[in-house]
Amino acid sequence: MLLTLAAMSRIGRQALATAGLALVLGLPHAAQAQSADVVGVHYPPTIKVEGSNLTINGSGISYRAVAKLYTVGLYVPQKASKAEAIFATGGPKQLRFVMLQGMRVDELGKVITKGIENNSSREEFFKLIPSIRIMGEQFSRIKRLNTGDVFAIEFVPKRGTMFFVNGQPAGLPLEDAGFFPAVLRTWLGNRPVTQDLKDALLDYKAPPVLDALQ
Repeated sequence: MLLTLAAMSRIGRQALATAGLALVLGLPHAAQAQSADVVGVHYPPTIKVEGSNLTINGSGISYRAVAKLYTVGLYVPQKASKAEAIFATGGPKQLRFVMLQGMRVDELGKVITKGIENNSSREEFFKLIPSIRIMGEQFSRIKRLNTGDVFAIEFVPKRGTMFFVNGQPAGLPLEDAGFFPAVLRTWLGNRPVTQDLKDALLDYKAPPVLDALQ
């Protein structure tokens, strides 16, 4: 059924009102992916992992309601604006978190576990359970992350996935090559934690609301 001109106008006004409310409240939404620079956290443009230069692909902010929890930056061998390209690229990768407030690390573990489950088939998820358990054991030794702490999840081919707190390893590498891509899908998968954070990590720039309605 075709929309009338009045209906289209009403939809446009509602979209503008929603976007305006989000801007007033400071809420993240898909049309306003925010980088970590918004809260004063600057990620270096490049880092070195196992002799390889990695480039910042994008950074964003994680919220609980309106409270800012942490920032996260994604480092990859080659910058890309599509999640599929990130997953297809070989070589080391790193997710780097900077805490904006203190939190128990098992809260982040629950986010990762839920993200893996939401973005994996039942069979894939069951195969990853041993690695998820090891992650939980390592997180239990960390216990808590404080404001300003830097937490990294790093993948190196043939070695596996490692967790670091302020540059110090939390344990031995998790050797399952499929584990890091599953973790990364928590933020870049088809069912990410939030779409605005996925957009920020991919450095996606949505068109202005007015342009989108034209």
